[in-house]
Amino acid sequence: MQEHRATRLHWDFRLEAAGTMPSWAVTRGPTLVPLEKRLAMHVEDHPLDYQTFEGVIPEGNYGAGEVIVWDNGTWELVEGDDPVAEIAKGKLKFVLHGKKLKGLFTLVKIKPREGEHGEPWLLFKDRDEFSDPTWKIEDHAESVKSGKTLADLQRSRKDAPIWKSNRSAAPDGTAVKRAARRAVATDPIPRDAKPMLTTLVDAPFDDPRWLFELKWDGYRGIAVVEADRVTLTSRNGKDLLHQFPEMKALAGAFRSIPVVVDGELCVLDEQGRPDFQLLQSRDKPDARGQKQRRKPSPVVYVVFDLLYADGRDVRERPLDDRKRLLEELIVPDRGVLYSKHVLEHGKELFHHAVQRGLEGIVGKQRASPYRSARSREWVKIKAKQRQEFVIGGWTEPRGSRKEFGSLLVGYYEGDVLHYAGHVGSGYDGELLSSLMKKLDPLARKTSPFADMPKPNTPAHFVRPELVCEVAFAEWTRENILRQPVFVGLRIDKDAKSVVRERPQHADPDA
Repeated sequence: MQEHRATRLHWDFRLEAAGTMPSWAVTRGPTLVPLEKRLAMHVEDHPLDYQTFEGVIPEGNYGAGEVIVWDNGTWELVEGDDPVAEIAKGKLKFVLHGKKLKGLFTLVKIKPREGEHGEPWLLFKDRDEFSDPTWKIEDHAESVKSGKTLADLQRSRKDAPIWKSNRSAAPDGTAVKRAARRAVATDPIPRDAKPMLTTLVDAPFDDPRWLFELKWDGYRGIAVVEADRVTLTSRNGKDLLHQFPEMKALAGAFRSIPVVVDGELCVLDEQGRPDFQLLQSRDKPDARGQKQRRKPSPVVYVVFDLLYADGRDVRERPLDDRKRLLEELIVPDRGVLYSKHVLEHGKELFHHAVQRGLEGIVGKQRASPYRSARSREWVKIKAKQRQEFVIGGWTEPRGSRKEFGSLLVGYYEGDVLHYAGHVGSGYDGELLSSLMKKLDPLARKTSPFADMPKPNTPAHFVRPELVCEVAFAEWTRENILRQPVFVGLRIDKDAKSVVRERPQHADPDA
């Protein structure tokens, strides 16, 4: 069996019979999960000498792309004694003795769907001692011949063996035509794409036209991943690689490059939950003002959308398609996680988020294109009251507290900064000191707020440039935060973009 990235990623399953190799293209790859069906398109027979090939098929040839020998071994027929005859009947029952695939399998021909071309079959694992309900193909990415993955092969493509089939993909030369189109019509990489933003709504809902994901608590960033260059840019255009240099290795996390992906930089706690305060610890100085020398918390890049892949700008394609392509591209255990989703059942996922103490969920229309703007096609439902605020000043400390007593925060309406309250909890001594170092250079004499009442303790004001995230119980009738708690600074957001979040009615048809 060969893993093969051509027009799309698939696994070529080949069985030696009668001096040739009958072949099937398995779109999602094989599995040892019992009775889990995988579509396998019957394709033309291949020569015996092709079974050991690992390398590159050049454009213009049949199956152009990268190939590795994903598994090999021997096989034996279980029902019947002539494999060619059994294939003609439309069913094969057989045992594999491979390095990865072992035991009893079935291949059965099925009726094509209306408008479907080709000859579809289903491949599945029968129940036996080799069945494994926990088996995942991403845990078995390496070639049994070389130990390389497809991503490894792509990075060393120029040195890889070449296979030329001496024919195009079809009698009409469609592969040659496709290669020619690619040569002249590769889409430009959207290096300056802005993120698609969510609209806050007031309640979870169920709808089959929508998918739902957990809301990841981290720094939003769009990554442009090329063979010799990686950029990772925040919502407000800042370079996130400076703070997270390990993300420079993103080229090894995708099976095909260049790609442009959207996701969230997170630190996960011991239960696998995103922890924004652990993420903040990456930026804390020590007592001497230097970055801490202790090993930083490991950061993962949780990706949830695909903007560009295989030379194509895919932003206009439906979200369902983009997420399917994205999941196929990710190489496991390389610092990138795929943001899984559920279809239709937003209420159940929201209940799960509440039970686990997570921030909330995001709902997305499955047919939505990727728009670099805020949209009702993506919505967020919060399990906790939390949002960003602009820091406009601080009050003097009382008692034994050092540095400052509370932060004075607000939000914008147009060009007007409105006061939202003072945030006096959520700090430790180290955090108070590090925040003060950021506030001092921004000092100003007058209040930046349009409507701040006189504080109970002396106040000092700063230019409204820093953004923080605050958790709180509710808004009072006077539009002041009740029981606010400091969560962390937001380096990924501009102060002018911070507004008061007012949830809209949750309407799947809006």
